[in-house]
Amino acid sequence: MDFRQLRYFLHVAEMQSLSRAASVLRVAQPALSRQVKALEDELGVPLLRRHGWGVTPTPAGQVLMDHARIVLKEVGAARDAVLAYQSEPSGTLSFGVPSSLGRVLLPGLAMRFRERAPKVRLHLVDGFSATIHEWLVQGRLDLAVLYDTKTTDGLVSAPLLEEEMVLVGSGGRLAALDGVTLAEVAAHELILPGRPHRLRLLVEQAFAEHGLDCEPVIEVDALSALIELVRVGEACTLLPRSAVHGLLESGELSAAAVAPAIRRSLVLARPQARVPTPASEALERVVVDFIHTLAGPLGWELRYRIAEETA
Repeated sequence: MDFRQLRYFLHVAEMQSLSRAASVLRVAQPALSRQVKALEDELGVPLLRRHGWGVTPTPAGQVLMDHARIVLKEVGAARDAVLAYQSEPSGTLSFGVPSSLGRVLLPGLAMRFRERAPKVRLHLVDGFSATIHEWLVQGRLDLAVLYDTKTTDGLVSAPLLEEEMVLVGSGGRLAALDGVTLAEVAAHELILPGRPHRLRLLVEQAFAEHGLDCEPVIEVDALSALIELVRVGEACTLLPRSAVHGLLESGELSAAAVAPAIRRSLVLARPQARVPTPASEALERVVVDFIHTLAGPLGWELRYRIAEETA
């Protein structure tokens, strides 16, 4: 088994087609097929199921896909770590954030980092915090913003910011309110993500501490769909202000502060086994700098220590 075979197999398994993978890899399809077959013969198990329309990974193939992604990511990281010590950082970096931060953070961050390190290719990901955490531990991400869950095995993390959740409704619906109590929030029809989404768990914990039940009328795990349902007036939700900042500014949504506050803490984390490079350190500085510029308008309370920020 070698890196080329792993790379070829991963492309075929992900694209579910020998011909498409051969086109992307720029190798002849018979040569690609021979490499995959040689890998299967070496391991003694079928890795792909062949169909008339393409291929799908077998259970053994699924296991190899997971390991191949990690191995190839580490090989690329090793190459990039060496190349990063050129006069100008280069290589590839992956950065992830929870979906609630994606819209407000990723576009501006990408433009700033491209100005700072134009030779570094940046791969940006937003998703469920649990998924971002898992990918970071696996080494599929180089840096990420995570909910602070106190479970940081395999990670190096630093406090980044805290923010409060607000009650969010359609435009004008909550505009006249100075604020609402948790009991008043519980009286609203709510749309929330399903368990075990971290936002849902935060809300449930806050309600339980005050003897309130959390029974949403709709559960939606896609943030964009959740926000759209609220925008058209179906019900209200609880979100960080940063997740809907633009829609609040335009008047398409309205929000009210909640008392006592429901707060979430976020950390900036990287894999413990991943050696920082000039490129990854530059990305970390850009992340922190950009978050500092957004803190005032979005009501973030910064927790990143200046000594770490400028180190």
